[in-house]
Amino acid sequence: MGVRECKKERTRDDLASAAIALFSSRGYEQTTVEDIAAEAGVSPRTFFRYFRTKEDVVVGLLQSGAVDLQDELASRPADEPLADALRAATRSWARLGEQRARTLLQLMQVLPGAPALRAHLEDQRRRKVAELSVPVAQRLGVDAERDPRPKLIVALVLRVVTDAIERWSADGGTGELADYLDAGFELLECGIPTGCSVTGTAAGTR
Repeated sequence: MGVRECKKERTRDDLASAAIALFSSRGYEQTTVEDIAAEAGVSPRTFFRYFRTKEDVVVGLLQSGAVDLQDELASRPADEPLADALRAATRSWARLGEQRARTLLQLMQVLPGAPALRAHLEDQRRRKVAELSVPVAQRLGVDAERDPRPKLIVALVLRVVTDAIERWSADGGTGELADYLDAGFELLECGIPTGCSVTGTAAGTR
């Protein structure tokens, strides 16, 4: 990545960090594009070079996370069992840096007070389920459009990820997000029947 690209990436990250911080402190609805630009030390015109709306700041953060997860899954051995590949890919994705972890925590605090944003993100979630189901279908050797299993599997995995982030956030983000994900996968792999014994975070104990 050249100097110019690095500068653009840094500006984009600065705008995203400023937006999430303001959403967290002032509220999503009360924060304007002008506020975000001023907090990042740039003009509103510069903001619009990177994002069309303030919603796109949050969507971009979550989209990049989905892309990272897709890349992690693609990097797993082709002959690895699907359940193991998904769990390992998700764990790798969860190895967050301090800034990204803080951003996720702030985002989880913003969403309850922003119903319009939640609706927008739900639309994006459906798109990501469709996109992520393609590599899952390839591993299963089925057609993602005709076989319901890939989309169902991806929806379940994303639900595990969301639940892990929510519980990790509720606990102050002090533990390892990967441990919360492991607990979620344990429950997922146990299935619906009762009598499955789980321990640690999955059972709600610390």
